[in-house]
Amino acid sequence: MKISGRYLLILIGMSGMIAASVGLTTNVAGLFFSPIATEFGILTGSVSLTLTICNIVFALGGLAAPKLLSEERLKMLLVTGTALIAGSTALLGLSPNIFVMYVLNAARGFAGGVLGFVLVTMVINHWFHANVGLATSIAMSCSGLAGALFSLIISSVIEKSGWRTGYLFVAVVMIILNLPAILFLPSLDPKTKNMVPLGEKEEATTAAKNTENKTEATMPIVKGLFAMAIVYAFLSCGATALPQHFPGIAGSYGMTASVGAMMLSICMVANSLGKIVLGALSDKFGSQISLFLYCALIIVAVVVLWLVHLPFAMYIGAALYGLTYALGTVGVVMVTKDTFGMANYSKTYPTISLAGTLANAVFSSLIGFMYDISGNYATTLLMIFVMLVLCTLIVATVYKRKTVS
Repeated sequence: MKISGRYLLILIGMSGMIAASVGLTTNVAGLFFSPIATEFGILTGSVSLTLTICNIVFALGGLAAPKLLSEERLKMLLVTGTALIAGSTALLGLSPNIFVMYVLNAARGFAGGVLGFVLVTMVINHWFHANVGLATSIAMSCSGLAGALFSLIISSVIEKSGWRTGYLFVAVVMIILNLPAILFLPSLDPKTKNMVPLGEKEEATTAAKNTENKTEATMPIVKGLFAMAIVYAFLSCGATALPQHFPGIAGSYGMTASVGAMMLSICMVANSLGKIVLGALSDKFGSQISLFLYCALIIVAVVVLWLVHLPFAMYIGAALYGLTYALGTVGVVMVTKDTFGMANYSKTYPTISLAGTLANAVFSSLIGFMYDISGNYATTLLMIFVMLVLCTLIVATVYKRKTVS
């Protein structure tokens, strides 16, 4: 079914919110690390801690979102959240020290969590009963697309006018990206406005699926599988913290800042495309084979980034490494859904997803401190290599135990 009219406008609005709350909050954060550390005379790890704080509070904002969201408060929440995330980002450009930046990143992290994944998926699930998977993947892909489109522009702004102007530029773009949601989203649920979700007439054909879900709901959640799914999310999402350090990796190999920025941009393109491709591969070959393929390609990327210190090789490694974002988003959804079923999805996914969010926050600063201690990224790349091997083993174990059971 074609997505058009009001549904297309709503999808554009949700895509813009993901781009602002995730893409411009976390996926370009690494561009600011080195210039801030240089101006304030502090360690890179101290600056990358801003992203850690932002991501931790982002998770808390996501947990609070269902309680804050309601039909009556929707417009006010969209406007207030936009003002908070853009305002705190603009104030980062006026920060006198790193401690003020910690507070401001907590503020924009909370706003991003409220306006991000939880709100967007709630809206899409209410407004799209047909093409819900396509709509979700398009919106989620915009987190990487925003990083790809704006990383080079932001890097140029920082080089020409400084990192403080860079933050002001990001704040303005955030407002522009959130405007479609503010203007075109009439409600959380279309039925409250006497409208119908896209494809509602086809819902009668889903009765068999509802019966299947009831059967799944009676099945117990195996604690061992649940624990492995949490570890998978922790490792795969933790690995997505590395691209924010691509500018630092390029610099450690004696390459220019433009090489690092190009690596990040290429990685964000792969981020967006990788999520959609993983879904298509899963439909054709199954989740397990698709996840194995992605793990193998990303392991190759780590080896390239580790051993081949040439700009062209760095670009290839960055492109392959961008697939990591699919492992930490679409992959987590696949593992959760395939292991526990849709009926148990709502009971398991929030905890599994939270583990991934916290992992990204932890590894964002951990990688920075590891560089400060060792003076290179070799140890970090070895750690990421081991993490991806463990992800591969967990996928094999989870799907094997699922088949046996």
